[in-house]
Amino acid sequence: MKQKPLTPKEKKILKKIHIRELMDTYPGLLTDKENKILSMFTQKNATGSNIARKLNISRQAVHDHIRRALTRMENCENKIGNMEKNRKTSMHIEKMRKILETVAEKTPRQKEALEEALSILKKIEKNI
Repeated sequence: MKQKPLTPKEKKILKKIHIRELMDTYPGLLTDKENKILSMFTQKNATGSNIARKLNISRQAVHDHIRRALTRMENCENKIGNMEKNRKTSMHIEKMRKILETVAEKTPRQKEALEEALSILKKIEKNI
C-alpha cells in the first residue's frame, strides 16, 4: 500500500523532532547562542522571524545559526551514530520488556524475578 506524502506542516514537525533528538544526543557541540536559538526553534509555532525579534538579530542570522549547528551535529551523527545506536537499544529494550511481561503473566512463581528484571530494564532505558 502506498503511503500518502507528508504535508508541509508534518515535514516541519518531523524536522523539529529531528533537531531536538540531535540536541539531546550532542549537546556539547552547540554554543550557548545556537542552543538558545534551536531550543526556541523547536517549540510549537516558532518561526525564524519570531526568534529574530526576541533576540534582536536578523532573520538571516537565525537561519545561519540553525544551519551551522545542524550541519555540525549531523556530521557528528554520520561519523559516530549515537542517535541510531540509542534508537536500536530502545527498540531492543522494548522487545525485552514485552517478552518479560508475557513470561511474568504465564509463570507466577518467577514473577518477582521477572519484575526485578523489568525494573532493571527501565533503569537502563532512562540512562540512554
